[in-house]
Amino acid sequence: MNAQMAMSSPDYYVTAGDIYSLAFIMGTTPVSYGITVDSTYKIRVANLGIINAAGLSFLQLKSQVESLVSKNYPMGGVQFVLASPAVFYIKVSGVVSSSTEVKTWALSRLSSVVKPYLTSYSSTRDVQVISSDGTKKSYDLFLAERYGDFSNNPYLRPGDNIIVSEAKRKVRIDGAVKRPGVYELLDGENLNALVEKYGDGLTPYADTSRIDLLRITNEPEAGKMYYFKDDAIKSDISIDAYDYVKI
Repeated sequence: MNAQMAMSSPDYYVTAGDIYSLAFIMGTTPVSYGITVDSTYKIRVANLGIINAAGLSFLQLKSQVESLVSKNYPMGGVQFVLASPAVFYIKVSGVVSSSTEVKTWALSRLSSVVKPYLTSYSSTRDVQVISSDGTKKSYDLFLAERYGDFSNNPYLRPGDNIIVSEAKRKVRIDGAVKRPGVYELLDGENLNALVEKYGDGLTPYADTSRIDLLRITNEPEAGKMYYFKDDAIKSDISIDAYDYVKI
């Protein structure tokens, strides 16, 4: 875990287990302290006062510590640094390869922790994080990865539990689209969204006179091949779980 990265990032929040180093001149005497953050987040700054660091970023805490010391020792030359960032464990469960606890730190995002444990049946559109206070939020990792919506890929905090849901409709699109691959459709999304939104549109030389759709599940149609023309995209034909579309 990189202390320099944490100190330079506005996104690094004070975390239980952090170890800070405080140094300043008390009159003519140099003093230094090691400060460890416990679960109360109450930080004693030498004999000068106590700061509640809960919810503060490192930069905000640094500003408060420096202000408190400078108020008492204007010529103190205060220095406050993060010596060792905290590490903590996050629980991962649900539709994953195995339920586990992952060692991480306060600049780890949801995707980096959960991705190694996803299976072909895991949803990336409904990944729940339950925080230590019981607050539950759902995140869509597709939006984070495709569009850079990092509100759907949050930094994790101590006590978070990750629960991965089962994917409702995963389908594959291949051939003359800009982004072939396997995608998880949301309710109400069908062929038009699969081609235009997920596949990012047709390539310039796409031949839409024949669109193949292989139905993998949904008896008694399982294994049946359907053939459509380009009007199928406009009319937004229905797509079932595990369908394979090729253009």
